[in-house]
Amino acid sequence: MSTEFSFRTRAENIENLKRQPLDVLVIGGGIVGAGLIRDLALNGGIRAGLIEQQDFASGTSNATSELVHGGFRYLLNRDIALVKEARREREILLRIAPNLVKPLPIVILCYKGERYPLFGMHLAAHYYNHLSKADRKEKAYALRDSRKIQQLVGPVETEGLKGCVVIWDSNVDDARLTLLTIRSAHHCGAIVTNYVRFLDFLVTSVGGQHKINGVLAEDVMSGDRFEIHAKKIVVAIGPWTDRVWSKDPTYDGEPKLTTQKAKGTHLLFPQIGNSQYGVLAFTHTETQQRREPRVLFILPAEHALSMVGTTESDPEDFPNRVRPSADEIEYLIAEASRVFPHAKMSRSNIISAYAGVRPLAATEGDGFVSRAHKVFESQSGVMYTYGGKLTTYRKIGEEVVNRVSEELQLPRNCQTETLKLVADEPKRFESRLLAKVDQQRLNERYGFGTAHIEKLIQQDATLADRLVESLPFLKAEVLYACHEEMVIKLEDFLWRRTRIGLTKGQGISQAPDIARLIGQVCGWDISRTNAEIEQYIQRIQWLNAEI
Repeated sequence: MSTEFSFRTRAENIENLKRQPLDVLVIGGGIVGAGLIRDLALNGGIRAGLIEQQDFASGTSNATSELVHGGFRYLLNRDIALVKEARREREILLRIAPNLVKPLPIVILCYKGERYPLFGMHLAAHYYNHLSKADRKEKAYALRDSRKIQQLVGPVETEGLKGCVVIWDSNVDDARLTLLTIRSAHHCGAIVTNYVRFLDFLVTSVGGQHKINGVLAEDVMSGDRFEIHAKKIVVAIGPWTDRVWSKDPTYDGEPKLTTQKAKGTHLLFPQIGNSQYGVLAFTHTETQQRREPRVLFILPAEHALSMVGTTESDPEDFPNRVRPSADEIEYLIAEASRVFPHAKMSRSNIISAYAGVRPLAATEGDGFVSRAHKVFESQSGVMYTYGGKLTTYRKIGEEVVNRVSEELQLPRNCQTETLKLVADEPKRFESRLLAKVDQQRLNERYGFGTAHIEKLIQQDATLADRLVESLPFLKAEVLYACHEEMVIKLEDFLWRRTRIGLTKGQGISQAPDIARLIGQVCGWDISRTNAEIEQYIQRIQWLNAEI
């Protein structure tokens, strides 16, 4: 099978979806949908397809804290089952995506007057890391000496600092994890495509019973509408799920999601503290207002940046229309500045910012909202996934495919726990055309795909030039993303295939050159190229409106 995963692949897959009925159709190309389609494709004997109305990982899955973690705060709230599950899933991800999921020590600061005493935090941290057997070096420990703490993480506030505990989680490029999971499914025969929108269900009614056997879909790029037939449909679209279920004729009218505290906002600053450690602190704003304290993350990010997050606020708009608000920005700056008082954080030195909506499953009462997932099946036969988080996406897929296989009476062979993601099988590749630093980075990022990039550079040596002087990305990587990563729009490359959109300048200066490179591969005319540039600039300006 060809490894190509391009705009041509997309066109072929749309034609296949039109002509050939599926066993299972997955709606949603975020991380949960990606996990589902990969499991289906690896299982064997299941003809599976996936549609995503925008780009892969364009929603919540590209707006996380970029952590693969058990959720230490859930342990404090006694959500033990979720923490155990997440710690196990972290171990699995460290095995199947070792060049994406990187161990990260996180220092939890404990100040005088806070709810959780240092001794109790140390016991909880020891138990937390005991749940993971990923590496014997990952030992939780406590420190009381403020000077040693500063040597570890940088110039944190020491007044009232009782000490800290150190735990181990992992960081990950969330959008890239999603993309490579979907690409793995493609390589195993799944029919996947981005920019195809679900419009409605295809319903047959017999004897008063409604059965759904497909969907009406639309090619977002061309406007063409077509039917996709499938024996089973699984909806995995996070905070949009209730809206799709409402089109199901057997919908009970009961929302399964909650928007309360569902919005998360993150800010990117020039590097704060030590780039080898993450910092976690409990917020004081809520404590002063006699509310439950929240968790503030200050995490190392790529390209000498630090990420500050996250909020838990109520989204003021549709999930695809959320952006950082003025209040959220001030809140995060105030809390982070309390922890790192000499960092001089302000609106003026924010590099970039983003926001997303968590798919929180509704629970009874006003207590703690768990990130545990739920799976419902309507009377019409459609399965809907709710809740969950980045860390547990694989487990959600396994659970759903277990049920689907049993219902369709198909053999079950889950392999997602052991098989590495196809694109990330490392390959030592040396090229005379590439600098040593580029070889190492490309081998880790693209694995076997590095050979493709080198071939492009052999054909045109200028493709070894950098896109941005301060960033490592080469021009050849744009072409590679078009050929092998299904880039359809300029924003796909700048915001999700790379993180250029999160770095200084957010890629606006480079947008024209990158758009022309994409256009050369995808056959854009000057009108389409100019439109892509303008759409990207407008998107960034809208996102930054409150900064």
